[in-house]
Amino acid sequence: MSFTTHSPDIQASGRASPYFQRTVKRMYSPLYKTSKDNGLLAHVYEHLLAQYILKYLQDRGFFISSDIILTAKTYGDTCYMDVELYNPAAPNAYNEALQAFDKHTIPEKAVRRAVSECGIEMNRAVLELKQDELMSNLSRMQSSDWRQQSEMTYRKSYDKSSVNTLFCVPYLKYGKKSKKLFPEYVLEYSIDEEYINSPIDQALAAIVMQAVALNFLVAVRENYTVYDRGDQWSEASLSVGYRIFLGLAKEDKRIASRLKSEFTAYIQYLLKSPFCSNLQKALLRCSRNLEQVLLGRSTLNNILGGCVIGGRGWLEMADDARIKQMIAAIQLDVYDI
Repeated sequence: MSFTTHSPDIQASGRASPYFQRTVKRMYSPLYKTSKDNGLLAHVYEHLLAQYILKYLQDRGFFISSDIILTAKTYGDTCYMDVELYNPAAPNAYNEALQAFDKHTIPEKAVRRAVSECGIEMNRAVLELKQDELMSNLSRMQSSDWRQQSEMTYRKSYDKSSVNTLFCVPYLKYGKKSKKLFPEYVLEYSIDEEYINSPIDQALAAIVMQAVALNFLVAVRENYTVYDRGDQWSEASLSVGYRIFLGLAKEDKRIASRLKSEFTAYIQYLLKSPFCSNLQKALLRCSRNLEQVLLGRSTLNNILGGCVIGGRGWLEMADDARIKQMIAAIQLDVYDI
């Protein structure tokens, strides 16, 4: 089984929300919030924000891939949040999540985890943390207003304040960069070829597997300090494989067995949740709009060994029983590298 690697980045009823721009069959929200001259603070805020929003939505029956695509990224001293929402009920929930986060008293444990996640991302150890001061500054950033990216002319980065160059502020200090600081683990998902009888089965297996993996990662980040370093697909093989590479804050000999056990429980949670129904509706949407598919044509073509899926193929995938069968067939292996 060969793999190809890809790099990571992290209709409201009634009156229209100022957070959204309407496009065909989706709502798009491009927002930003600035931590003036302090990209390090914006970066920690970004990690806290993205995890809170995704967990908030998942707890209310909205899932990555079928209902929401969220990208949070810090450039310079500014946190940018780009969200696409496909479920008609999702915009209201997303508005609620944004408002709830900025009124939310962030737990100390979550702050420490976000600080460590940023360290893993940057390959730098945390040398000093004055938590009370950091939380006070985060609180001020929470109370600042979200702004529409369409209203911004430009915002330039400077070395003294950019997330890419600022690694020390009075309340938080990171050490020198080193790729040897943090252990690396792989979450390898697979569906055996016995469940694959056609290119449609193979495409559905890939779509279901990635959706499950990305949503499980939200649950993982609630309990472990990890950073998603990217993913990798198996290609031109009848079975389907998908890997997510994680950096960990510290060595954990028990993480493999614990994650496997937690994944088994998570699958049962998904099967009882709106996940299957939401994914079925998303596949129906894809059959009518090939510009907004769950996996792009090029990616699927590579996974399927040279096969393009058309509208009728997406429609055939939108089968509740087949979706549930694929979910139940997913196997997870966890190992260090």
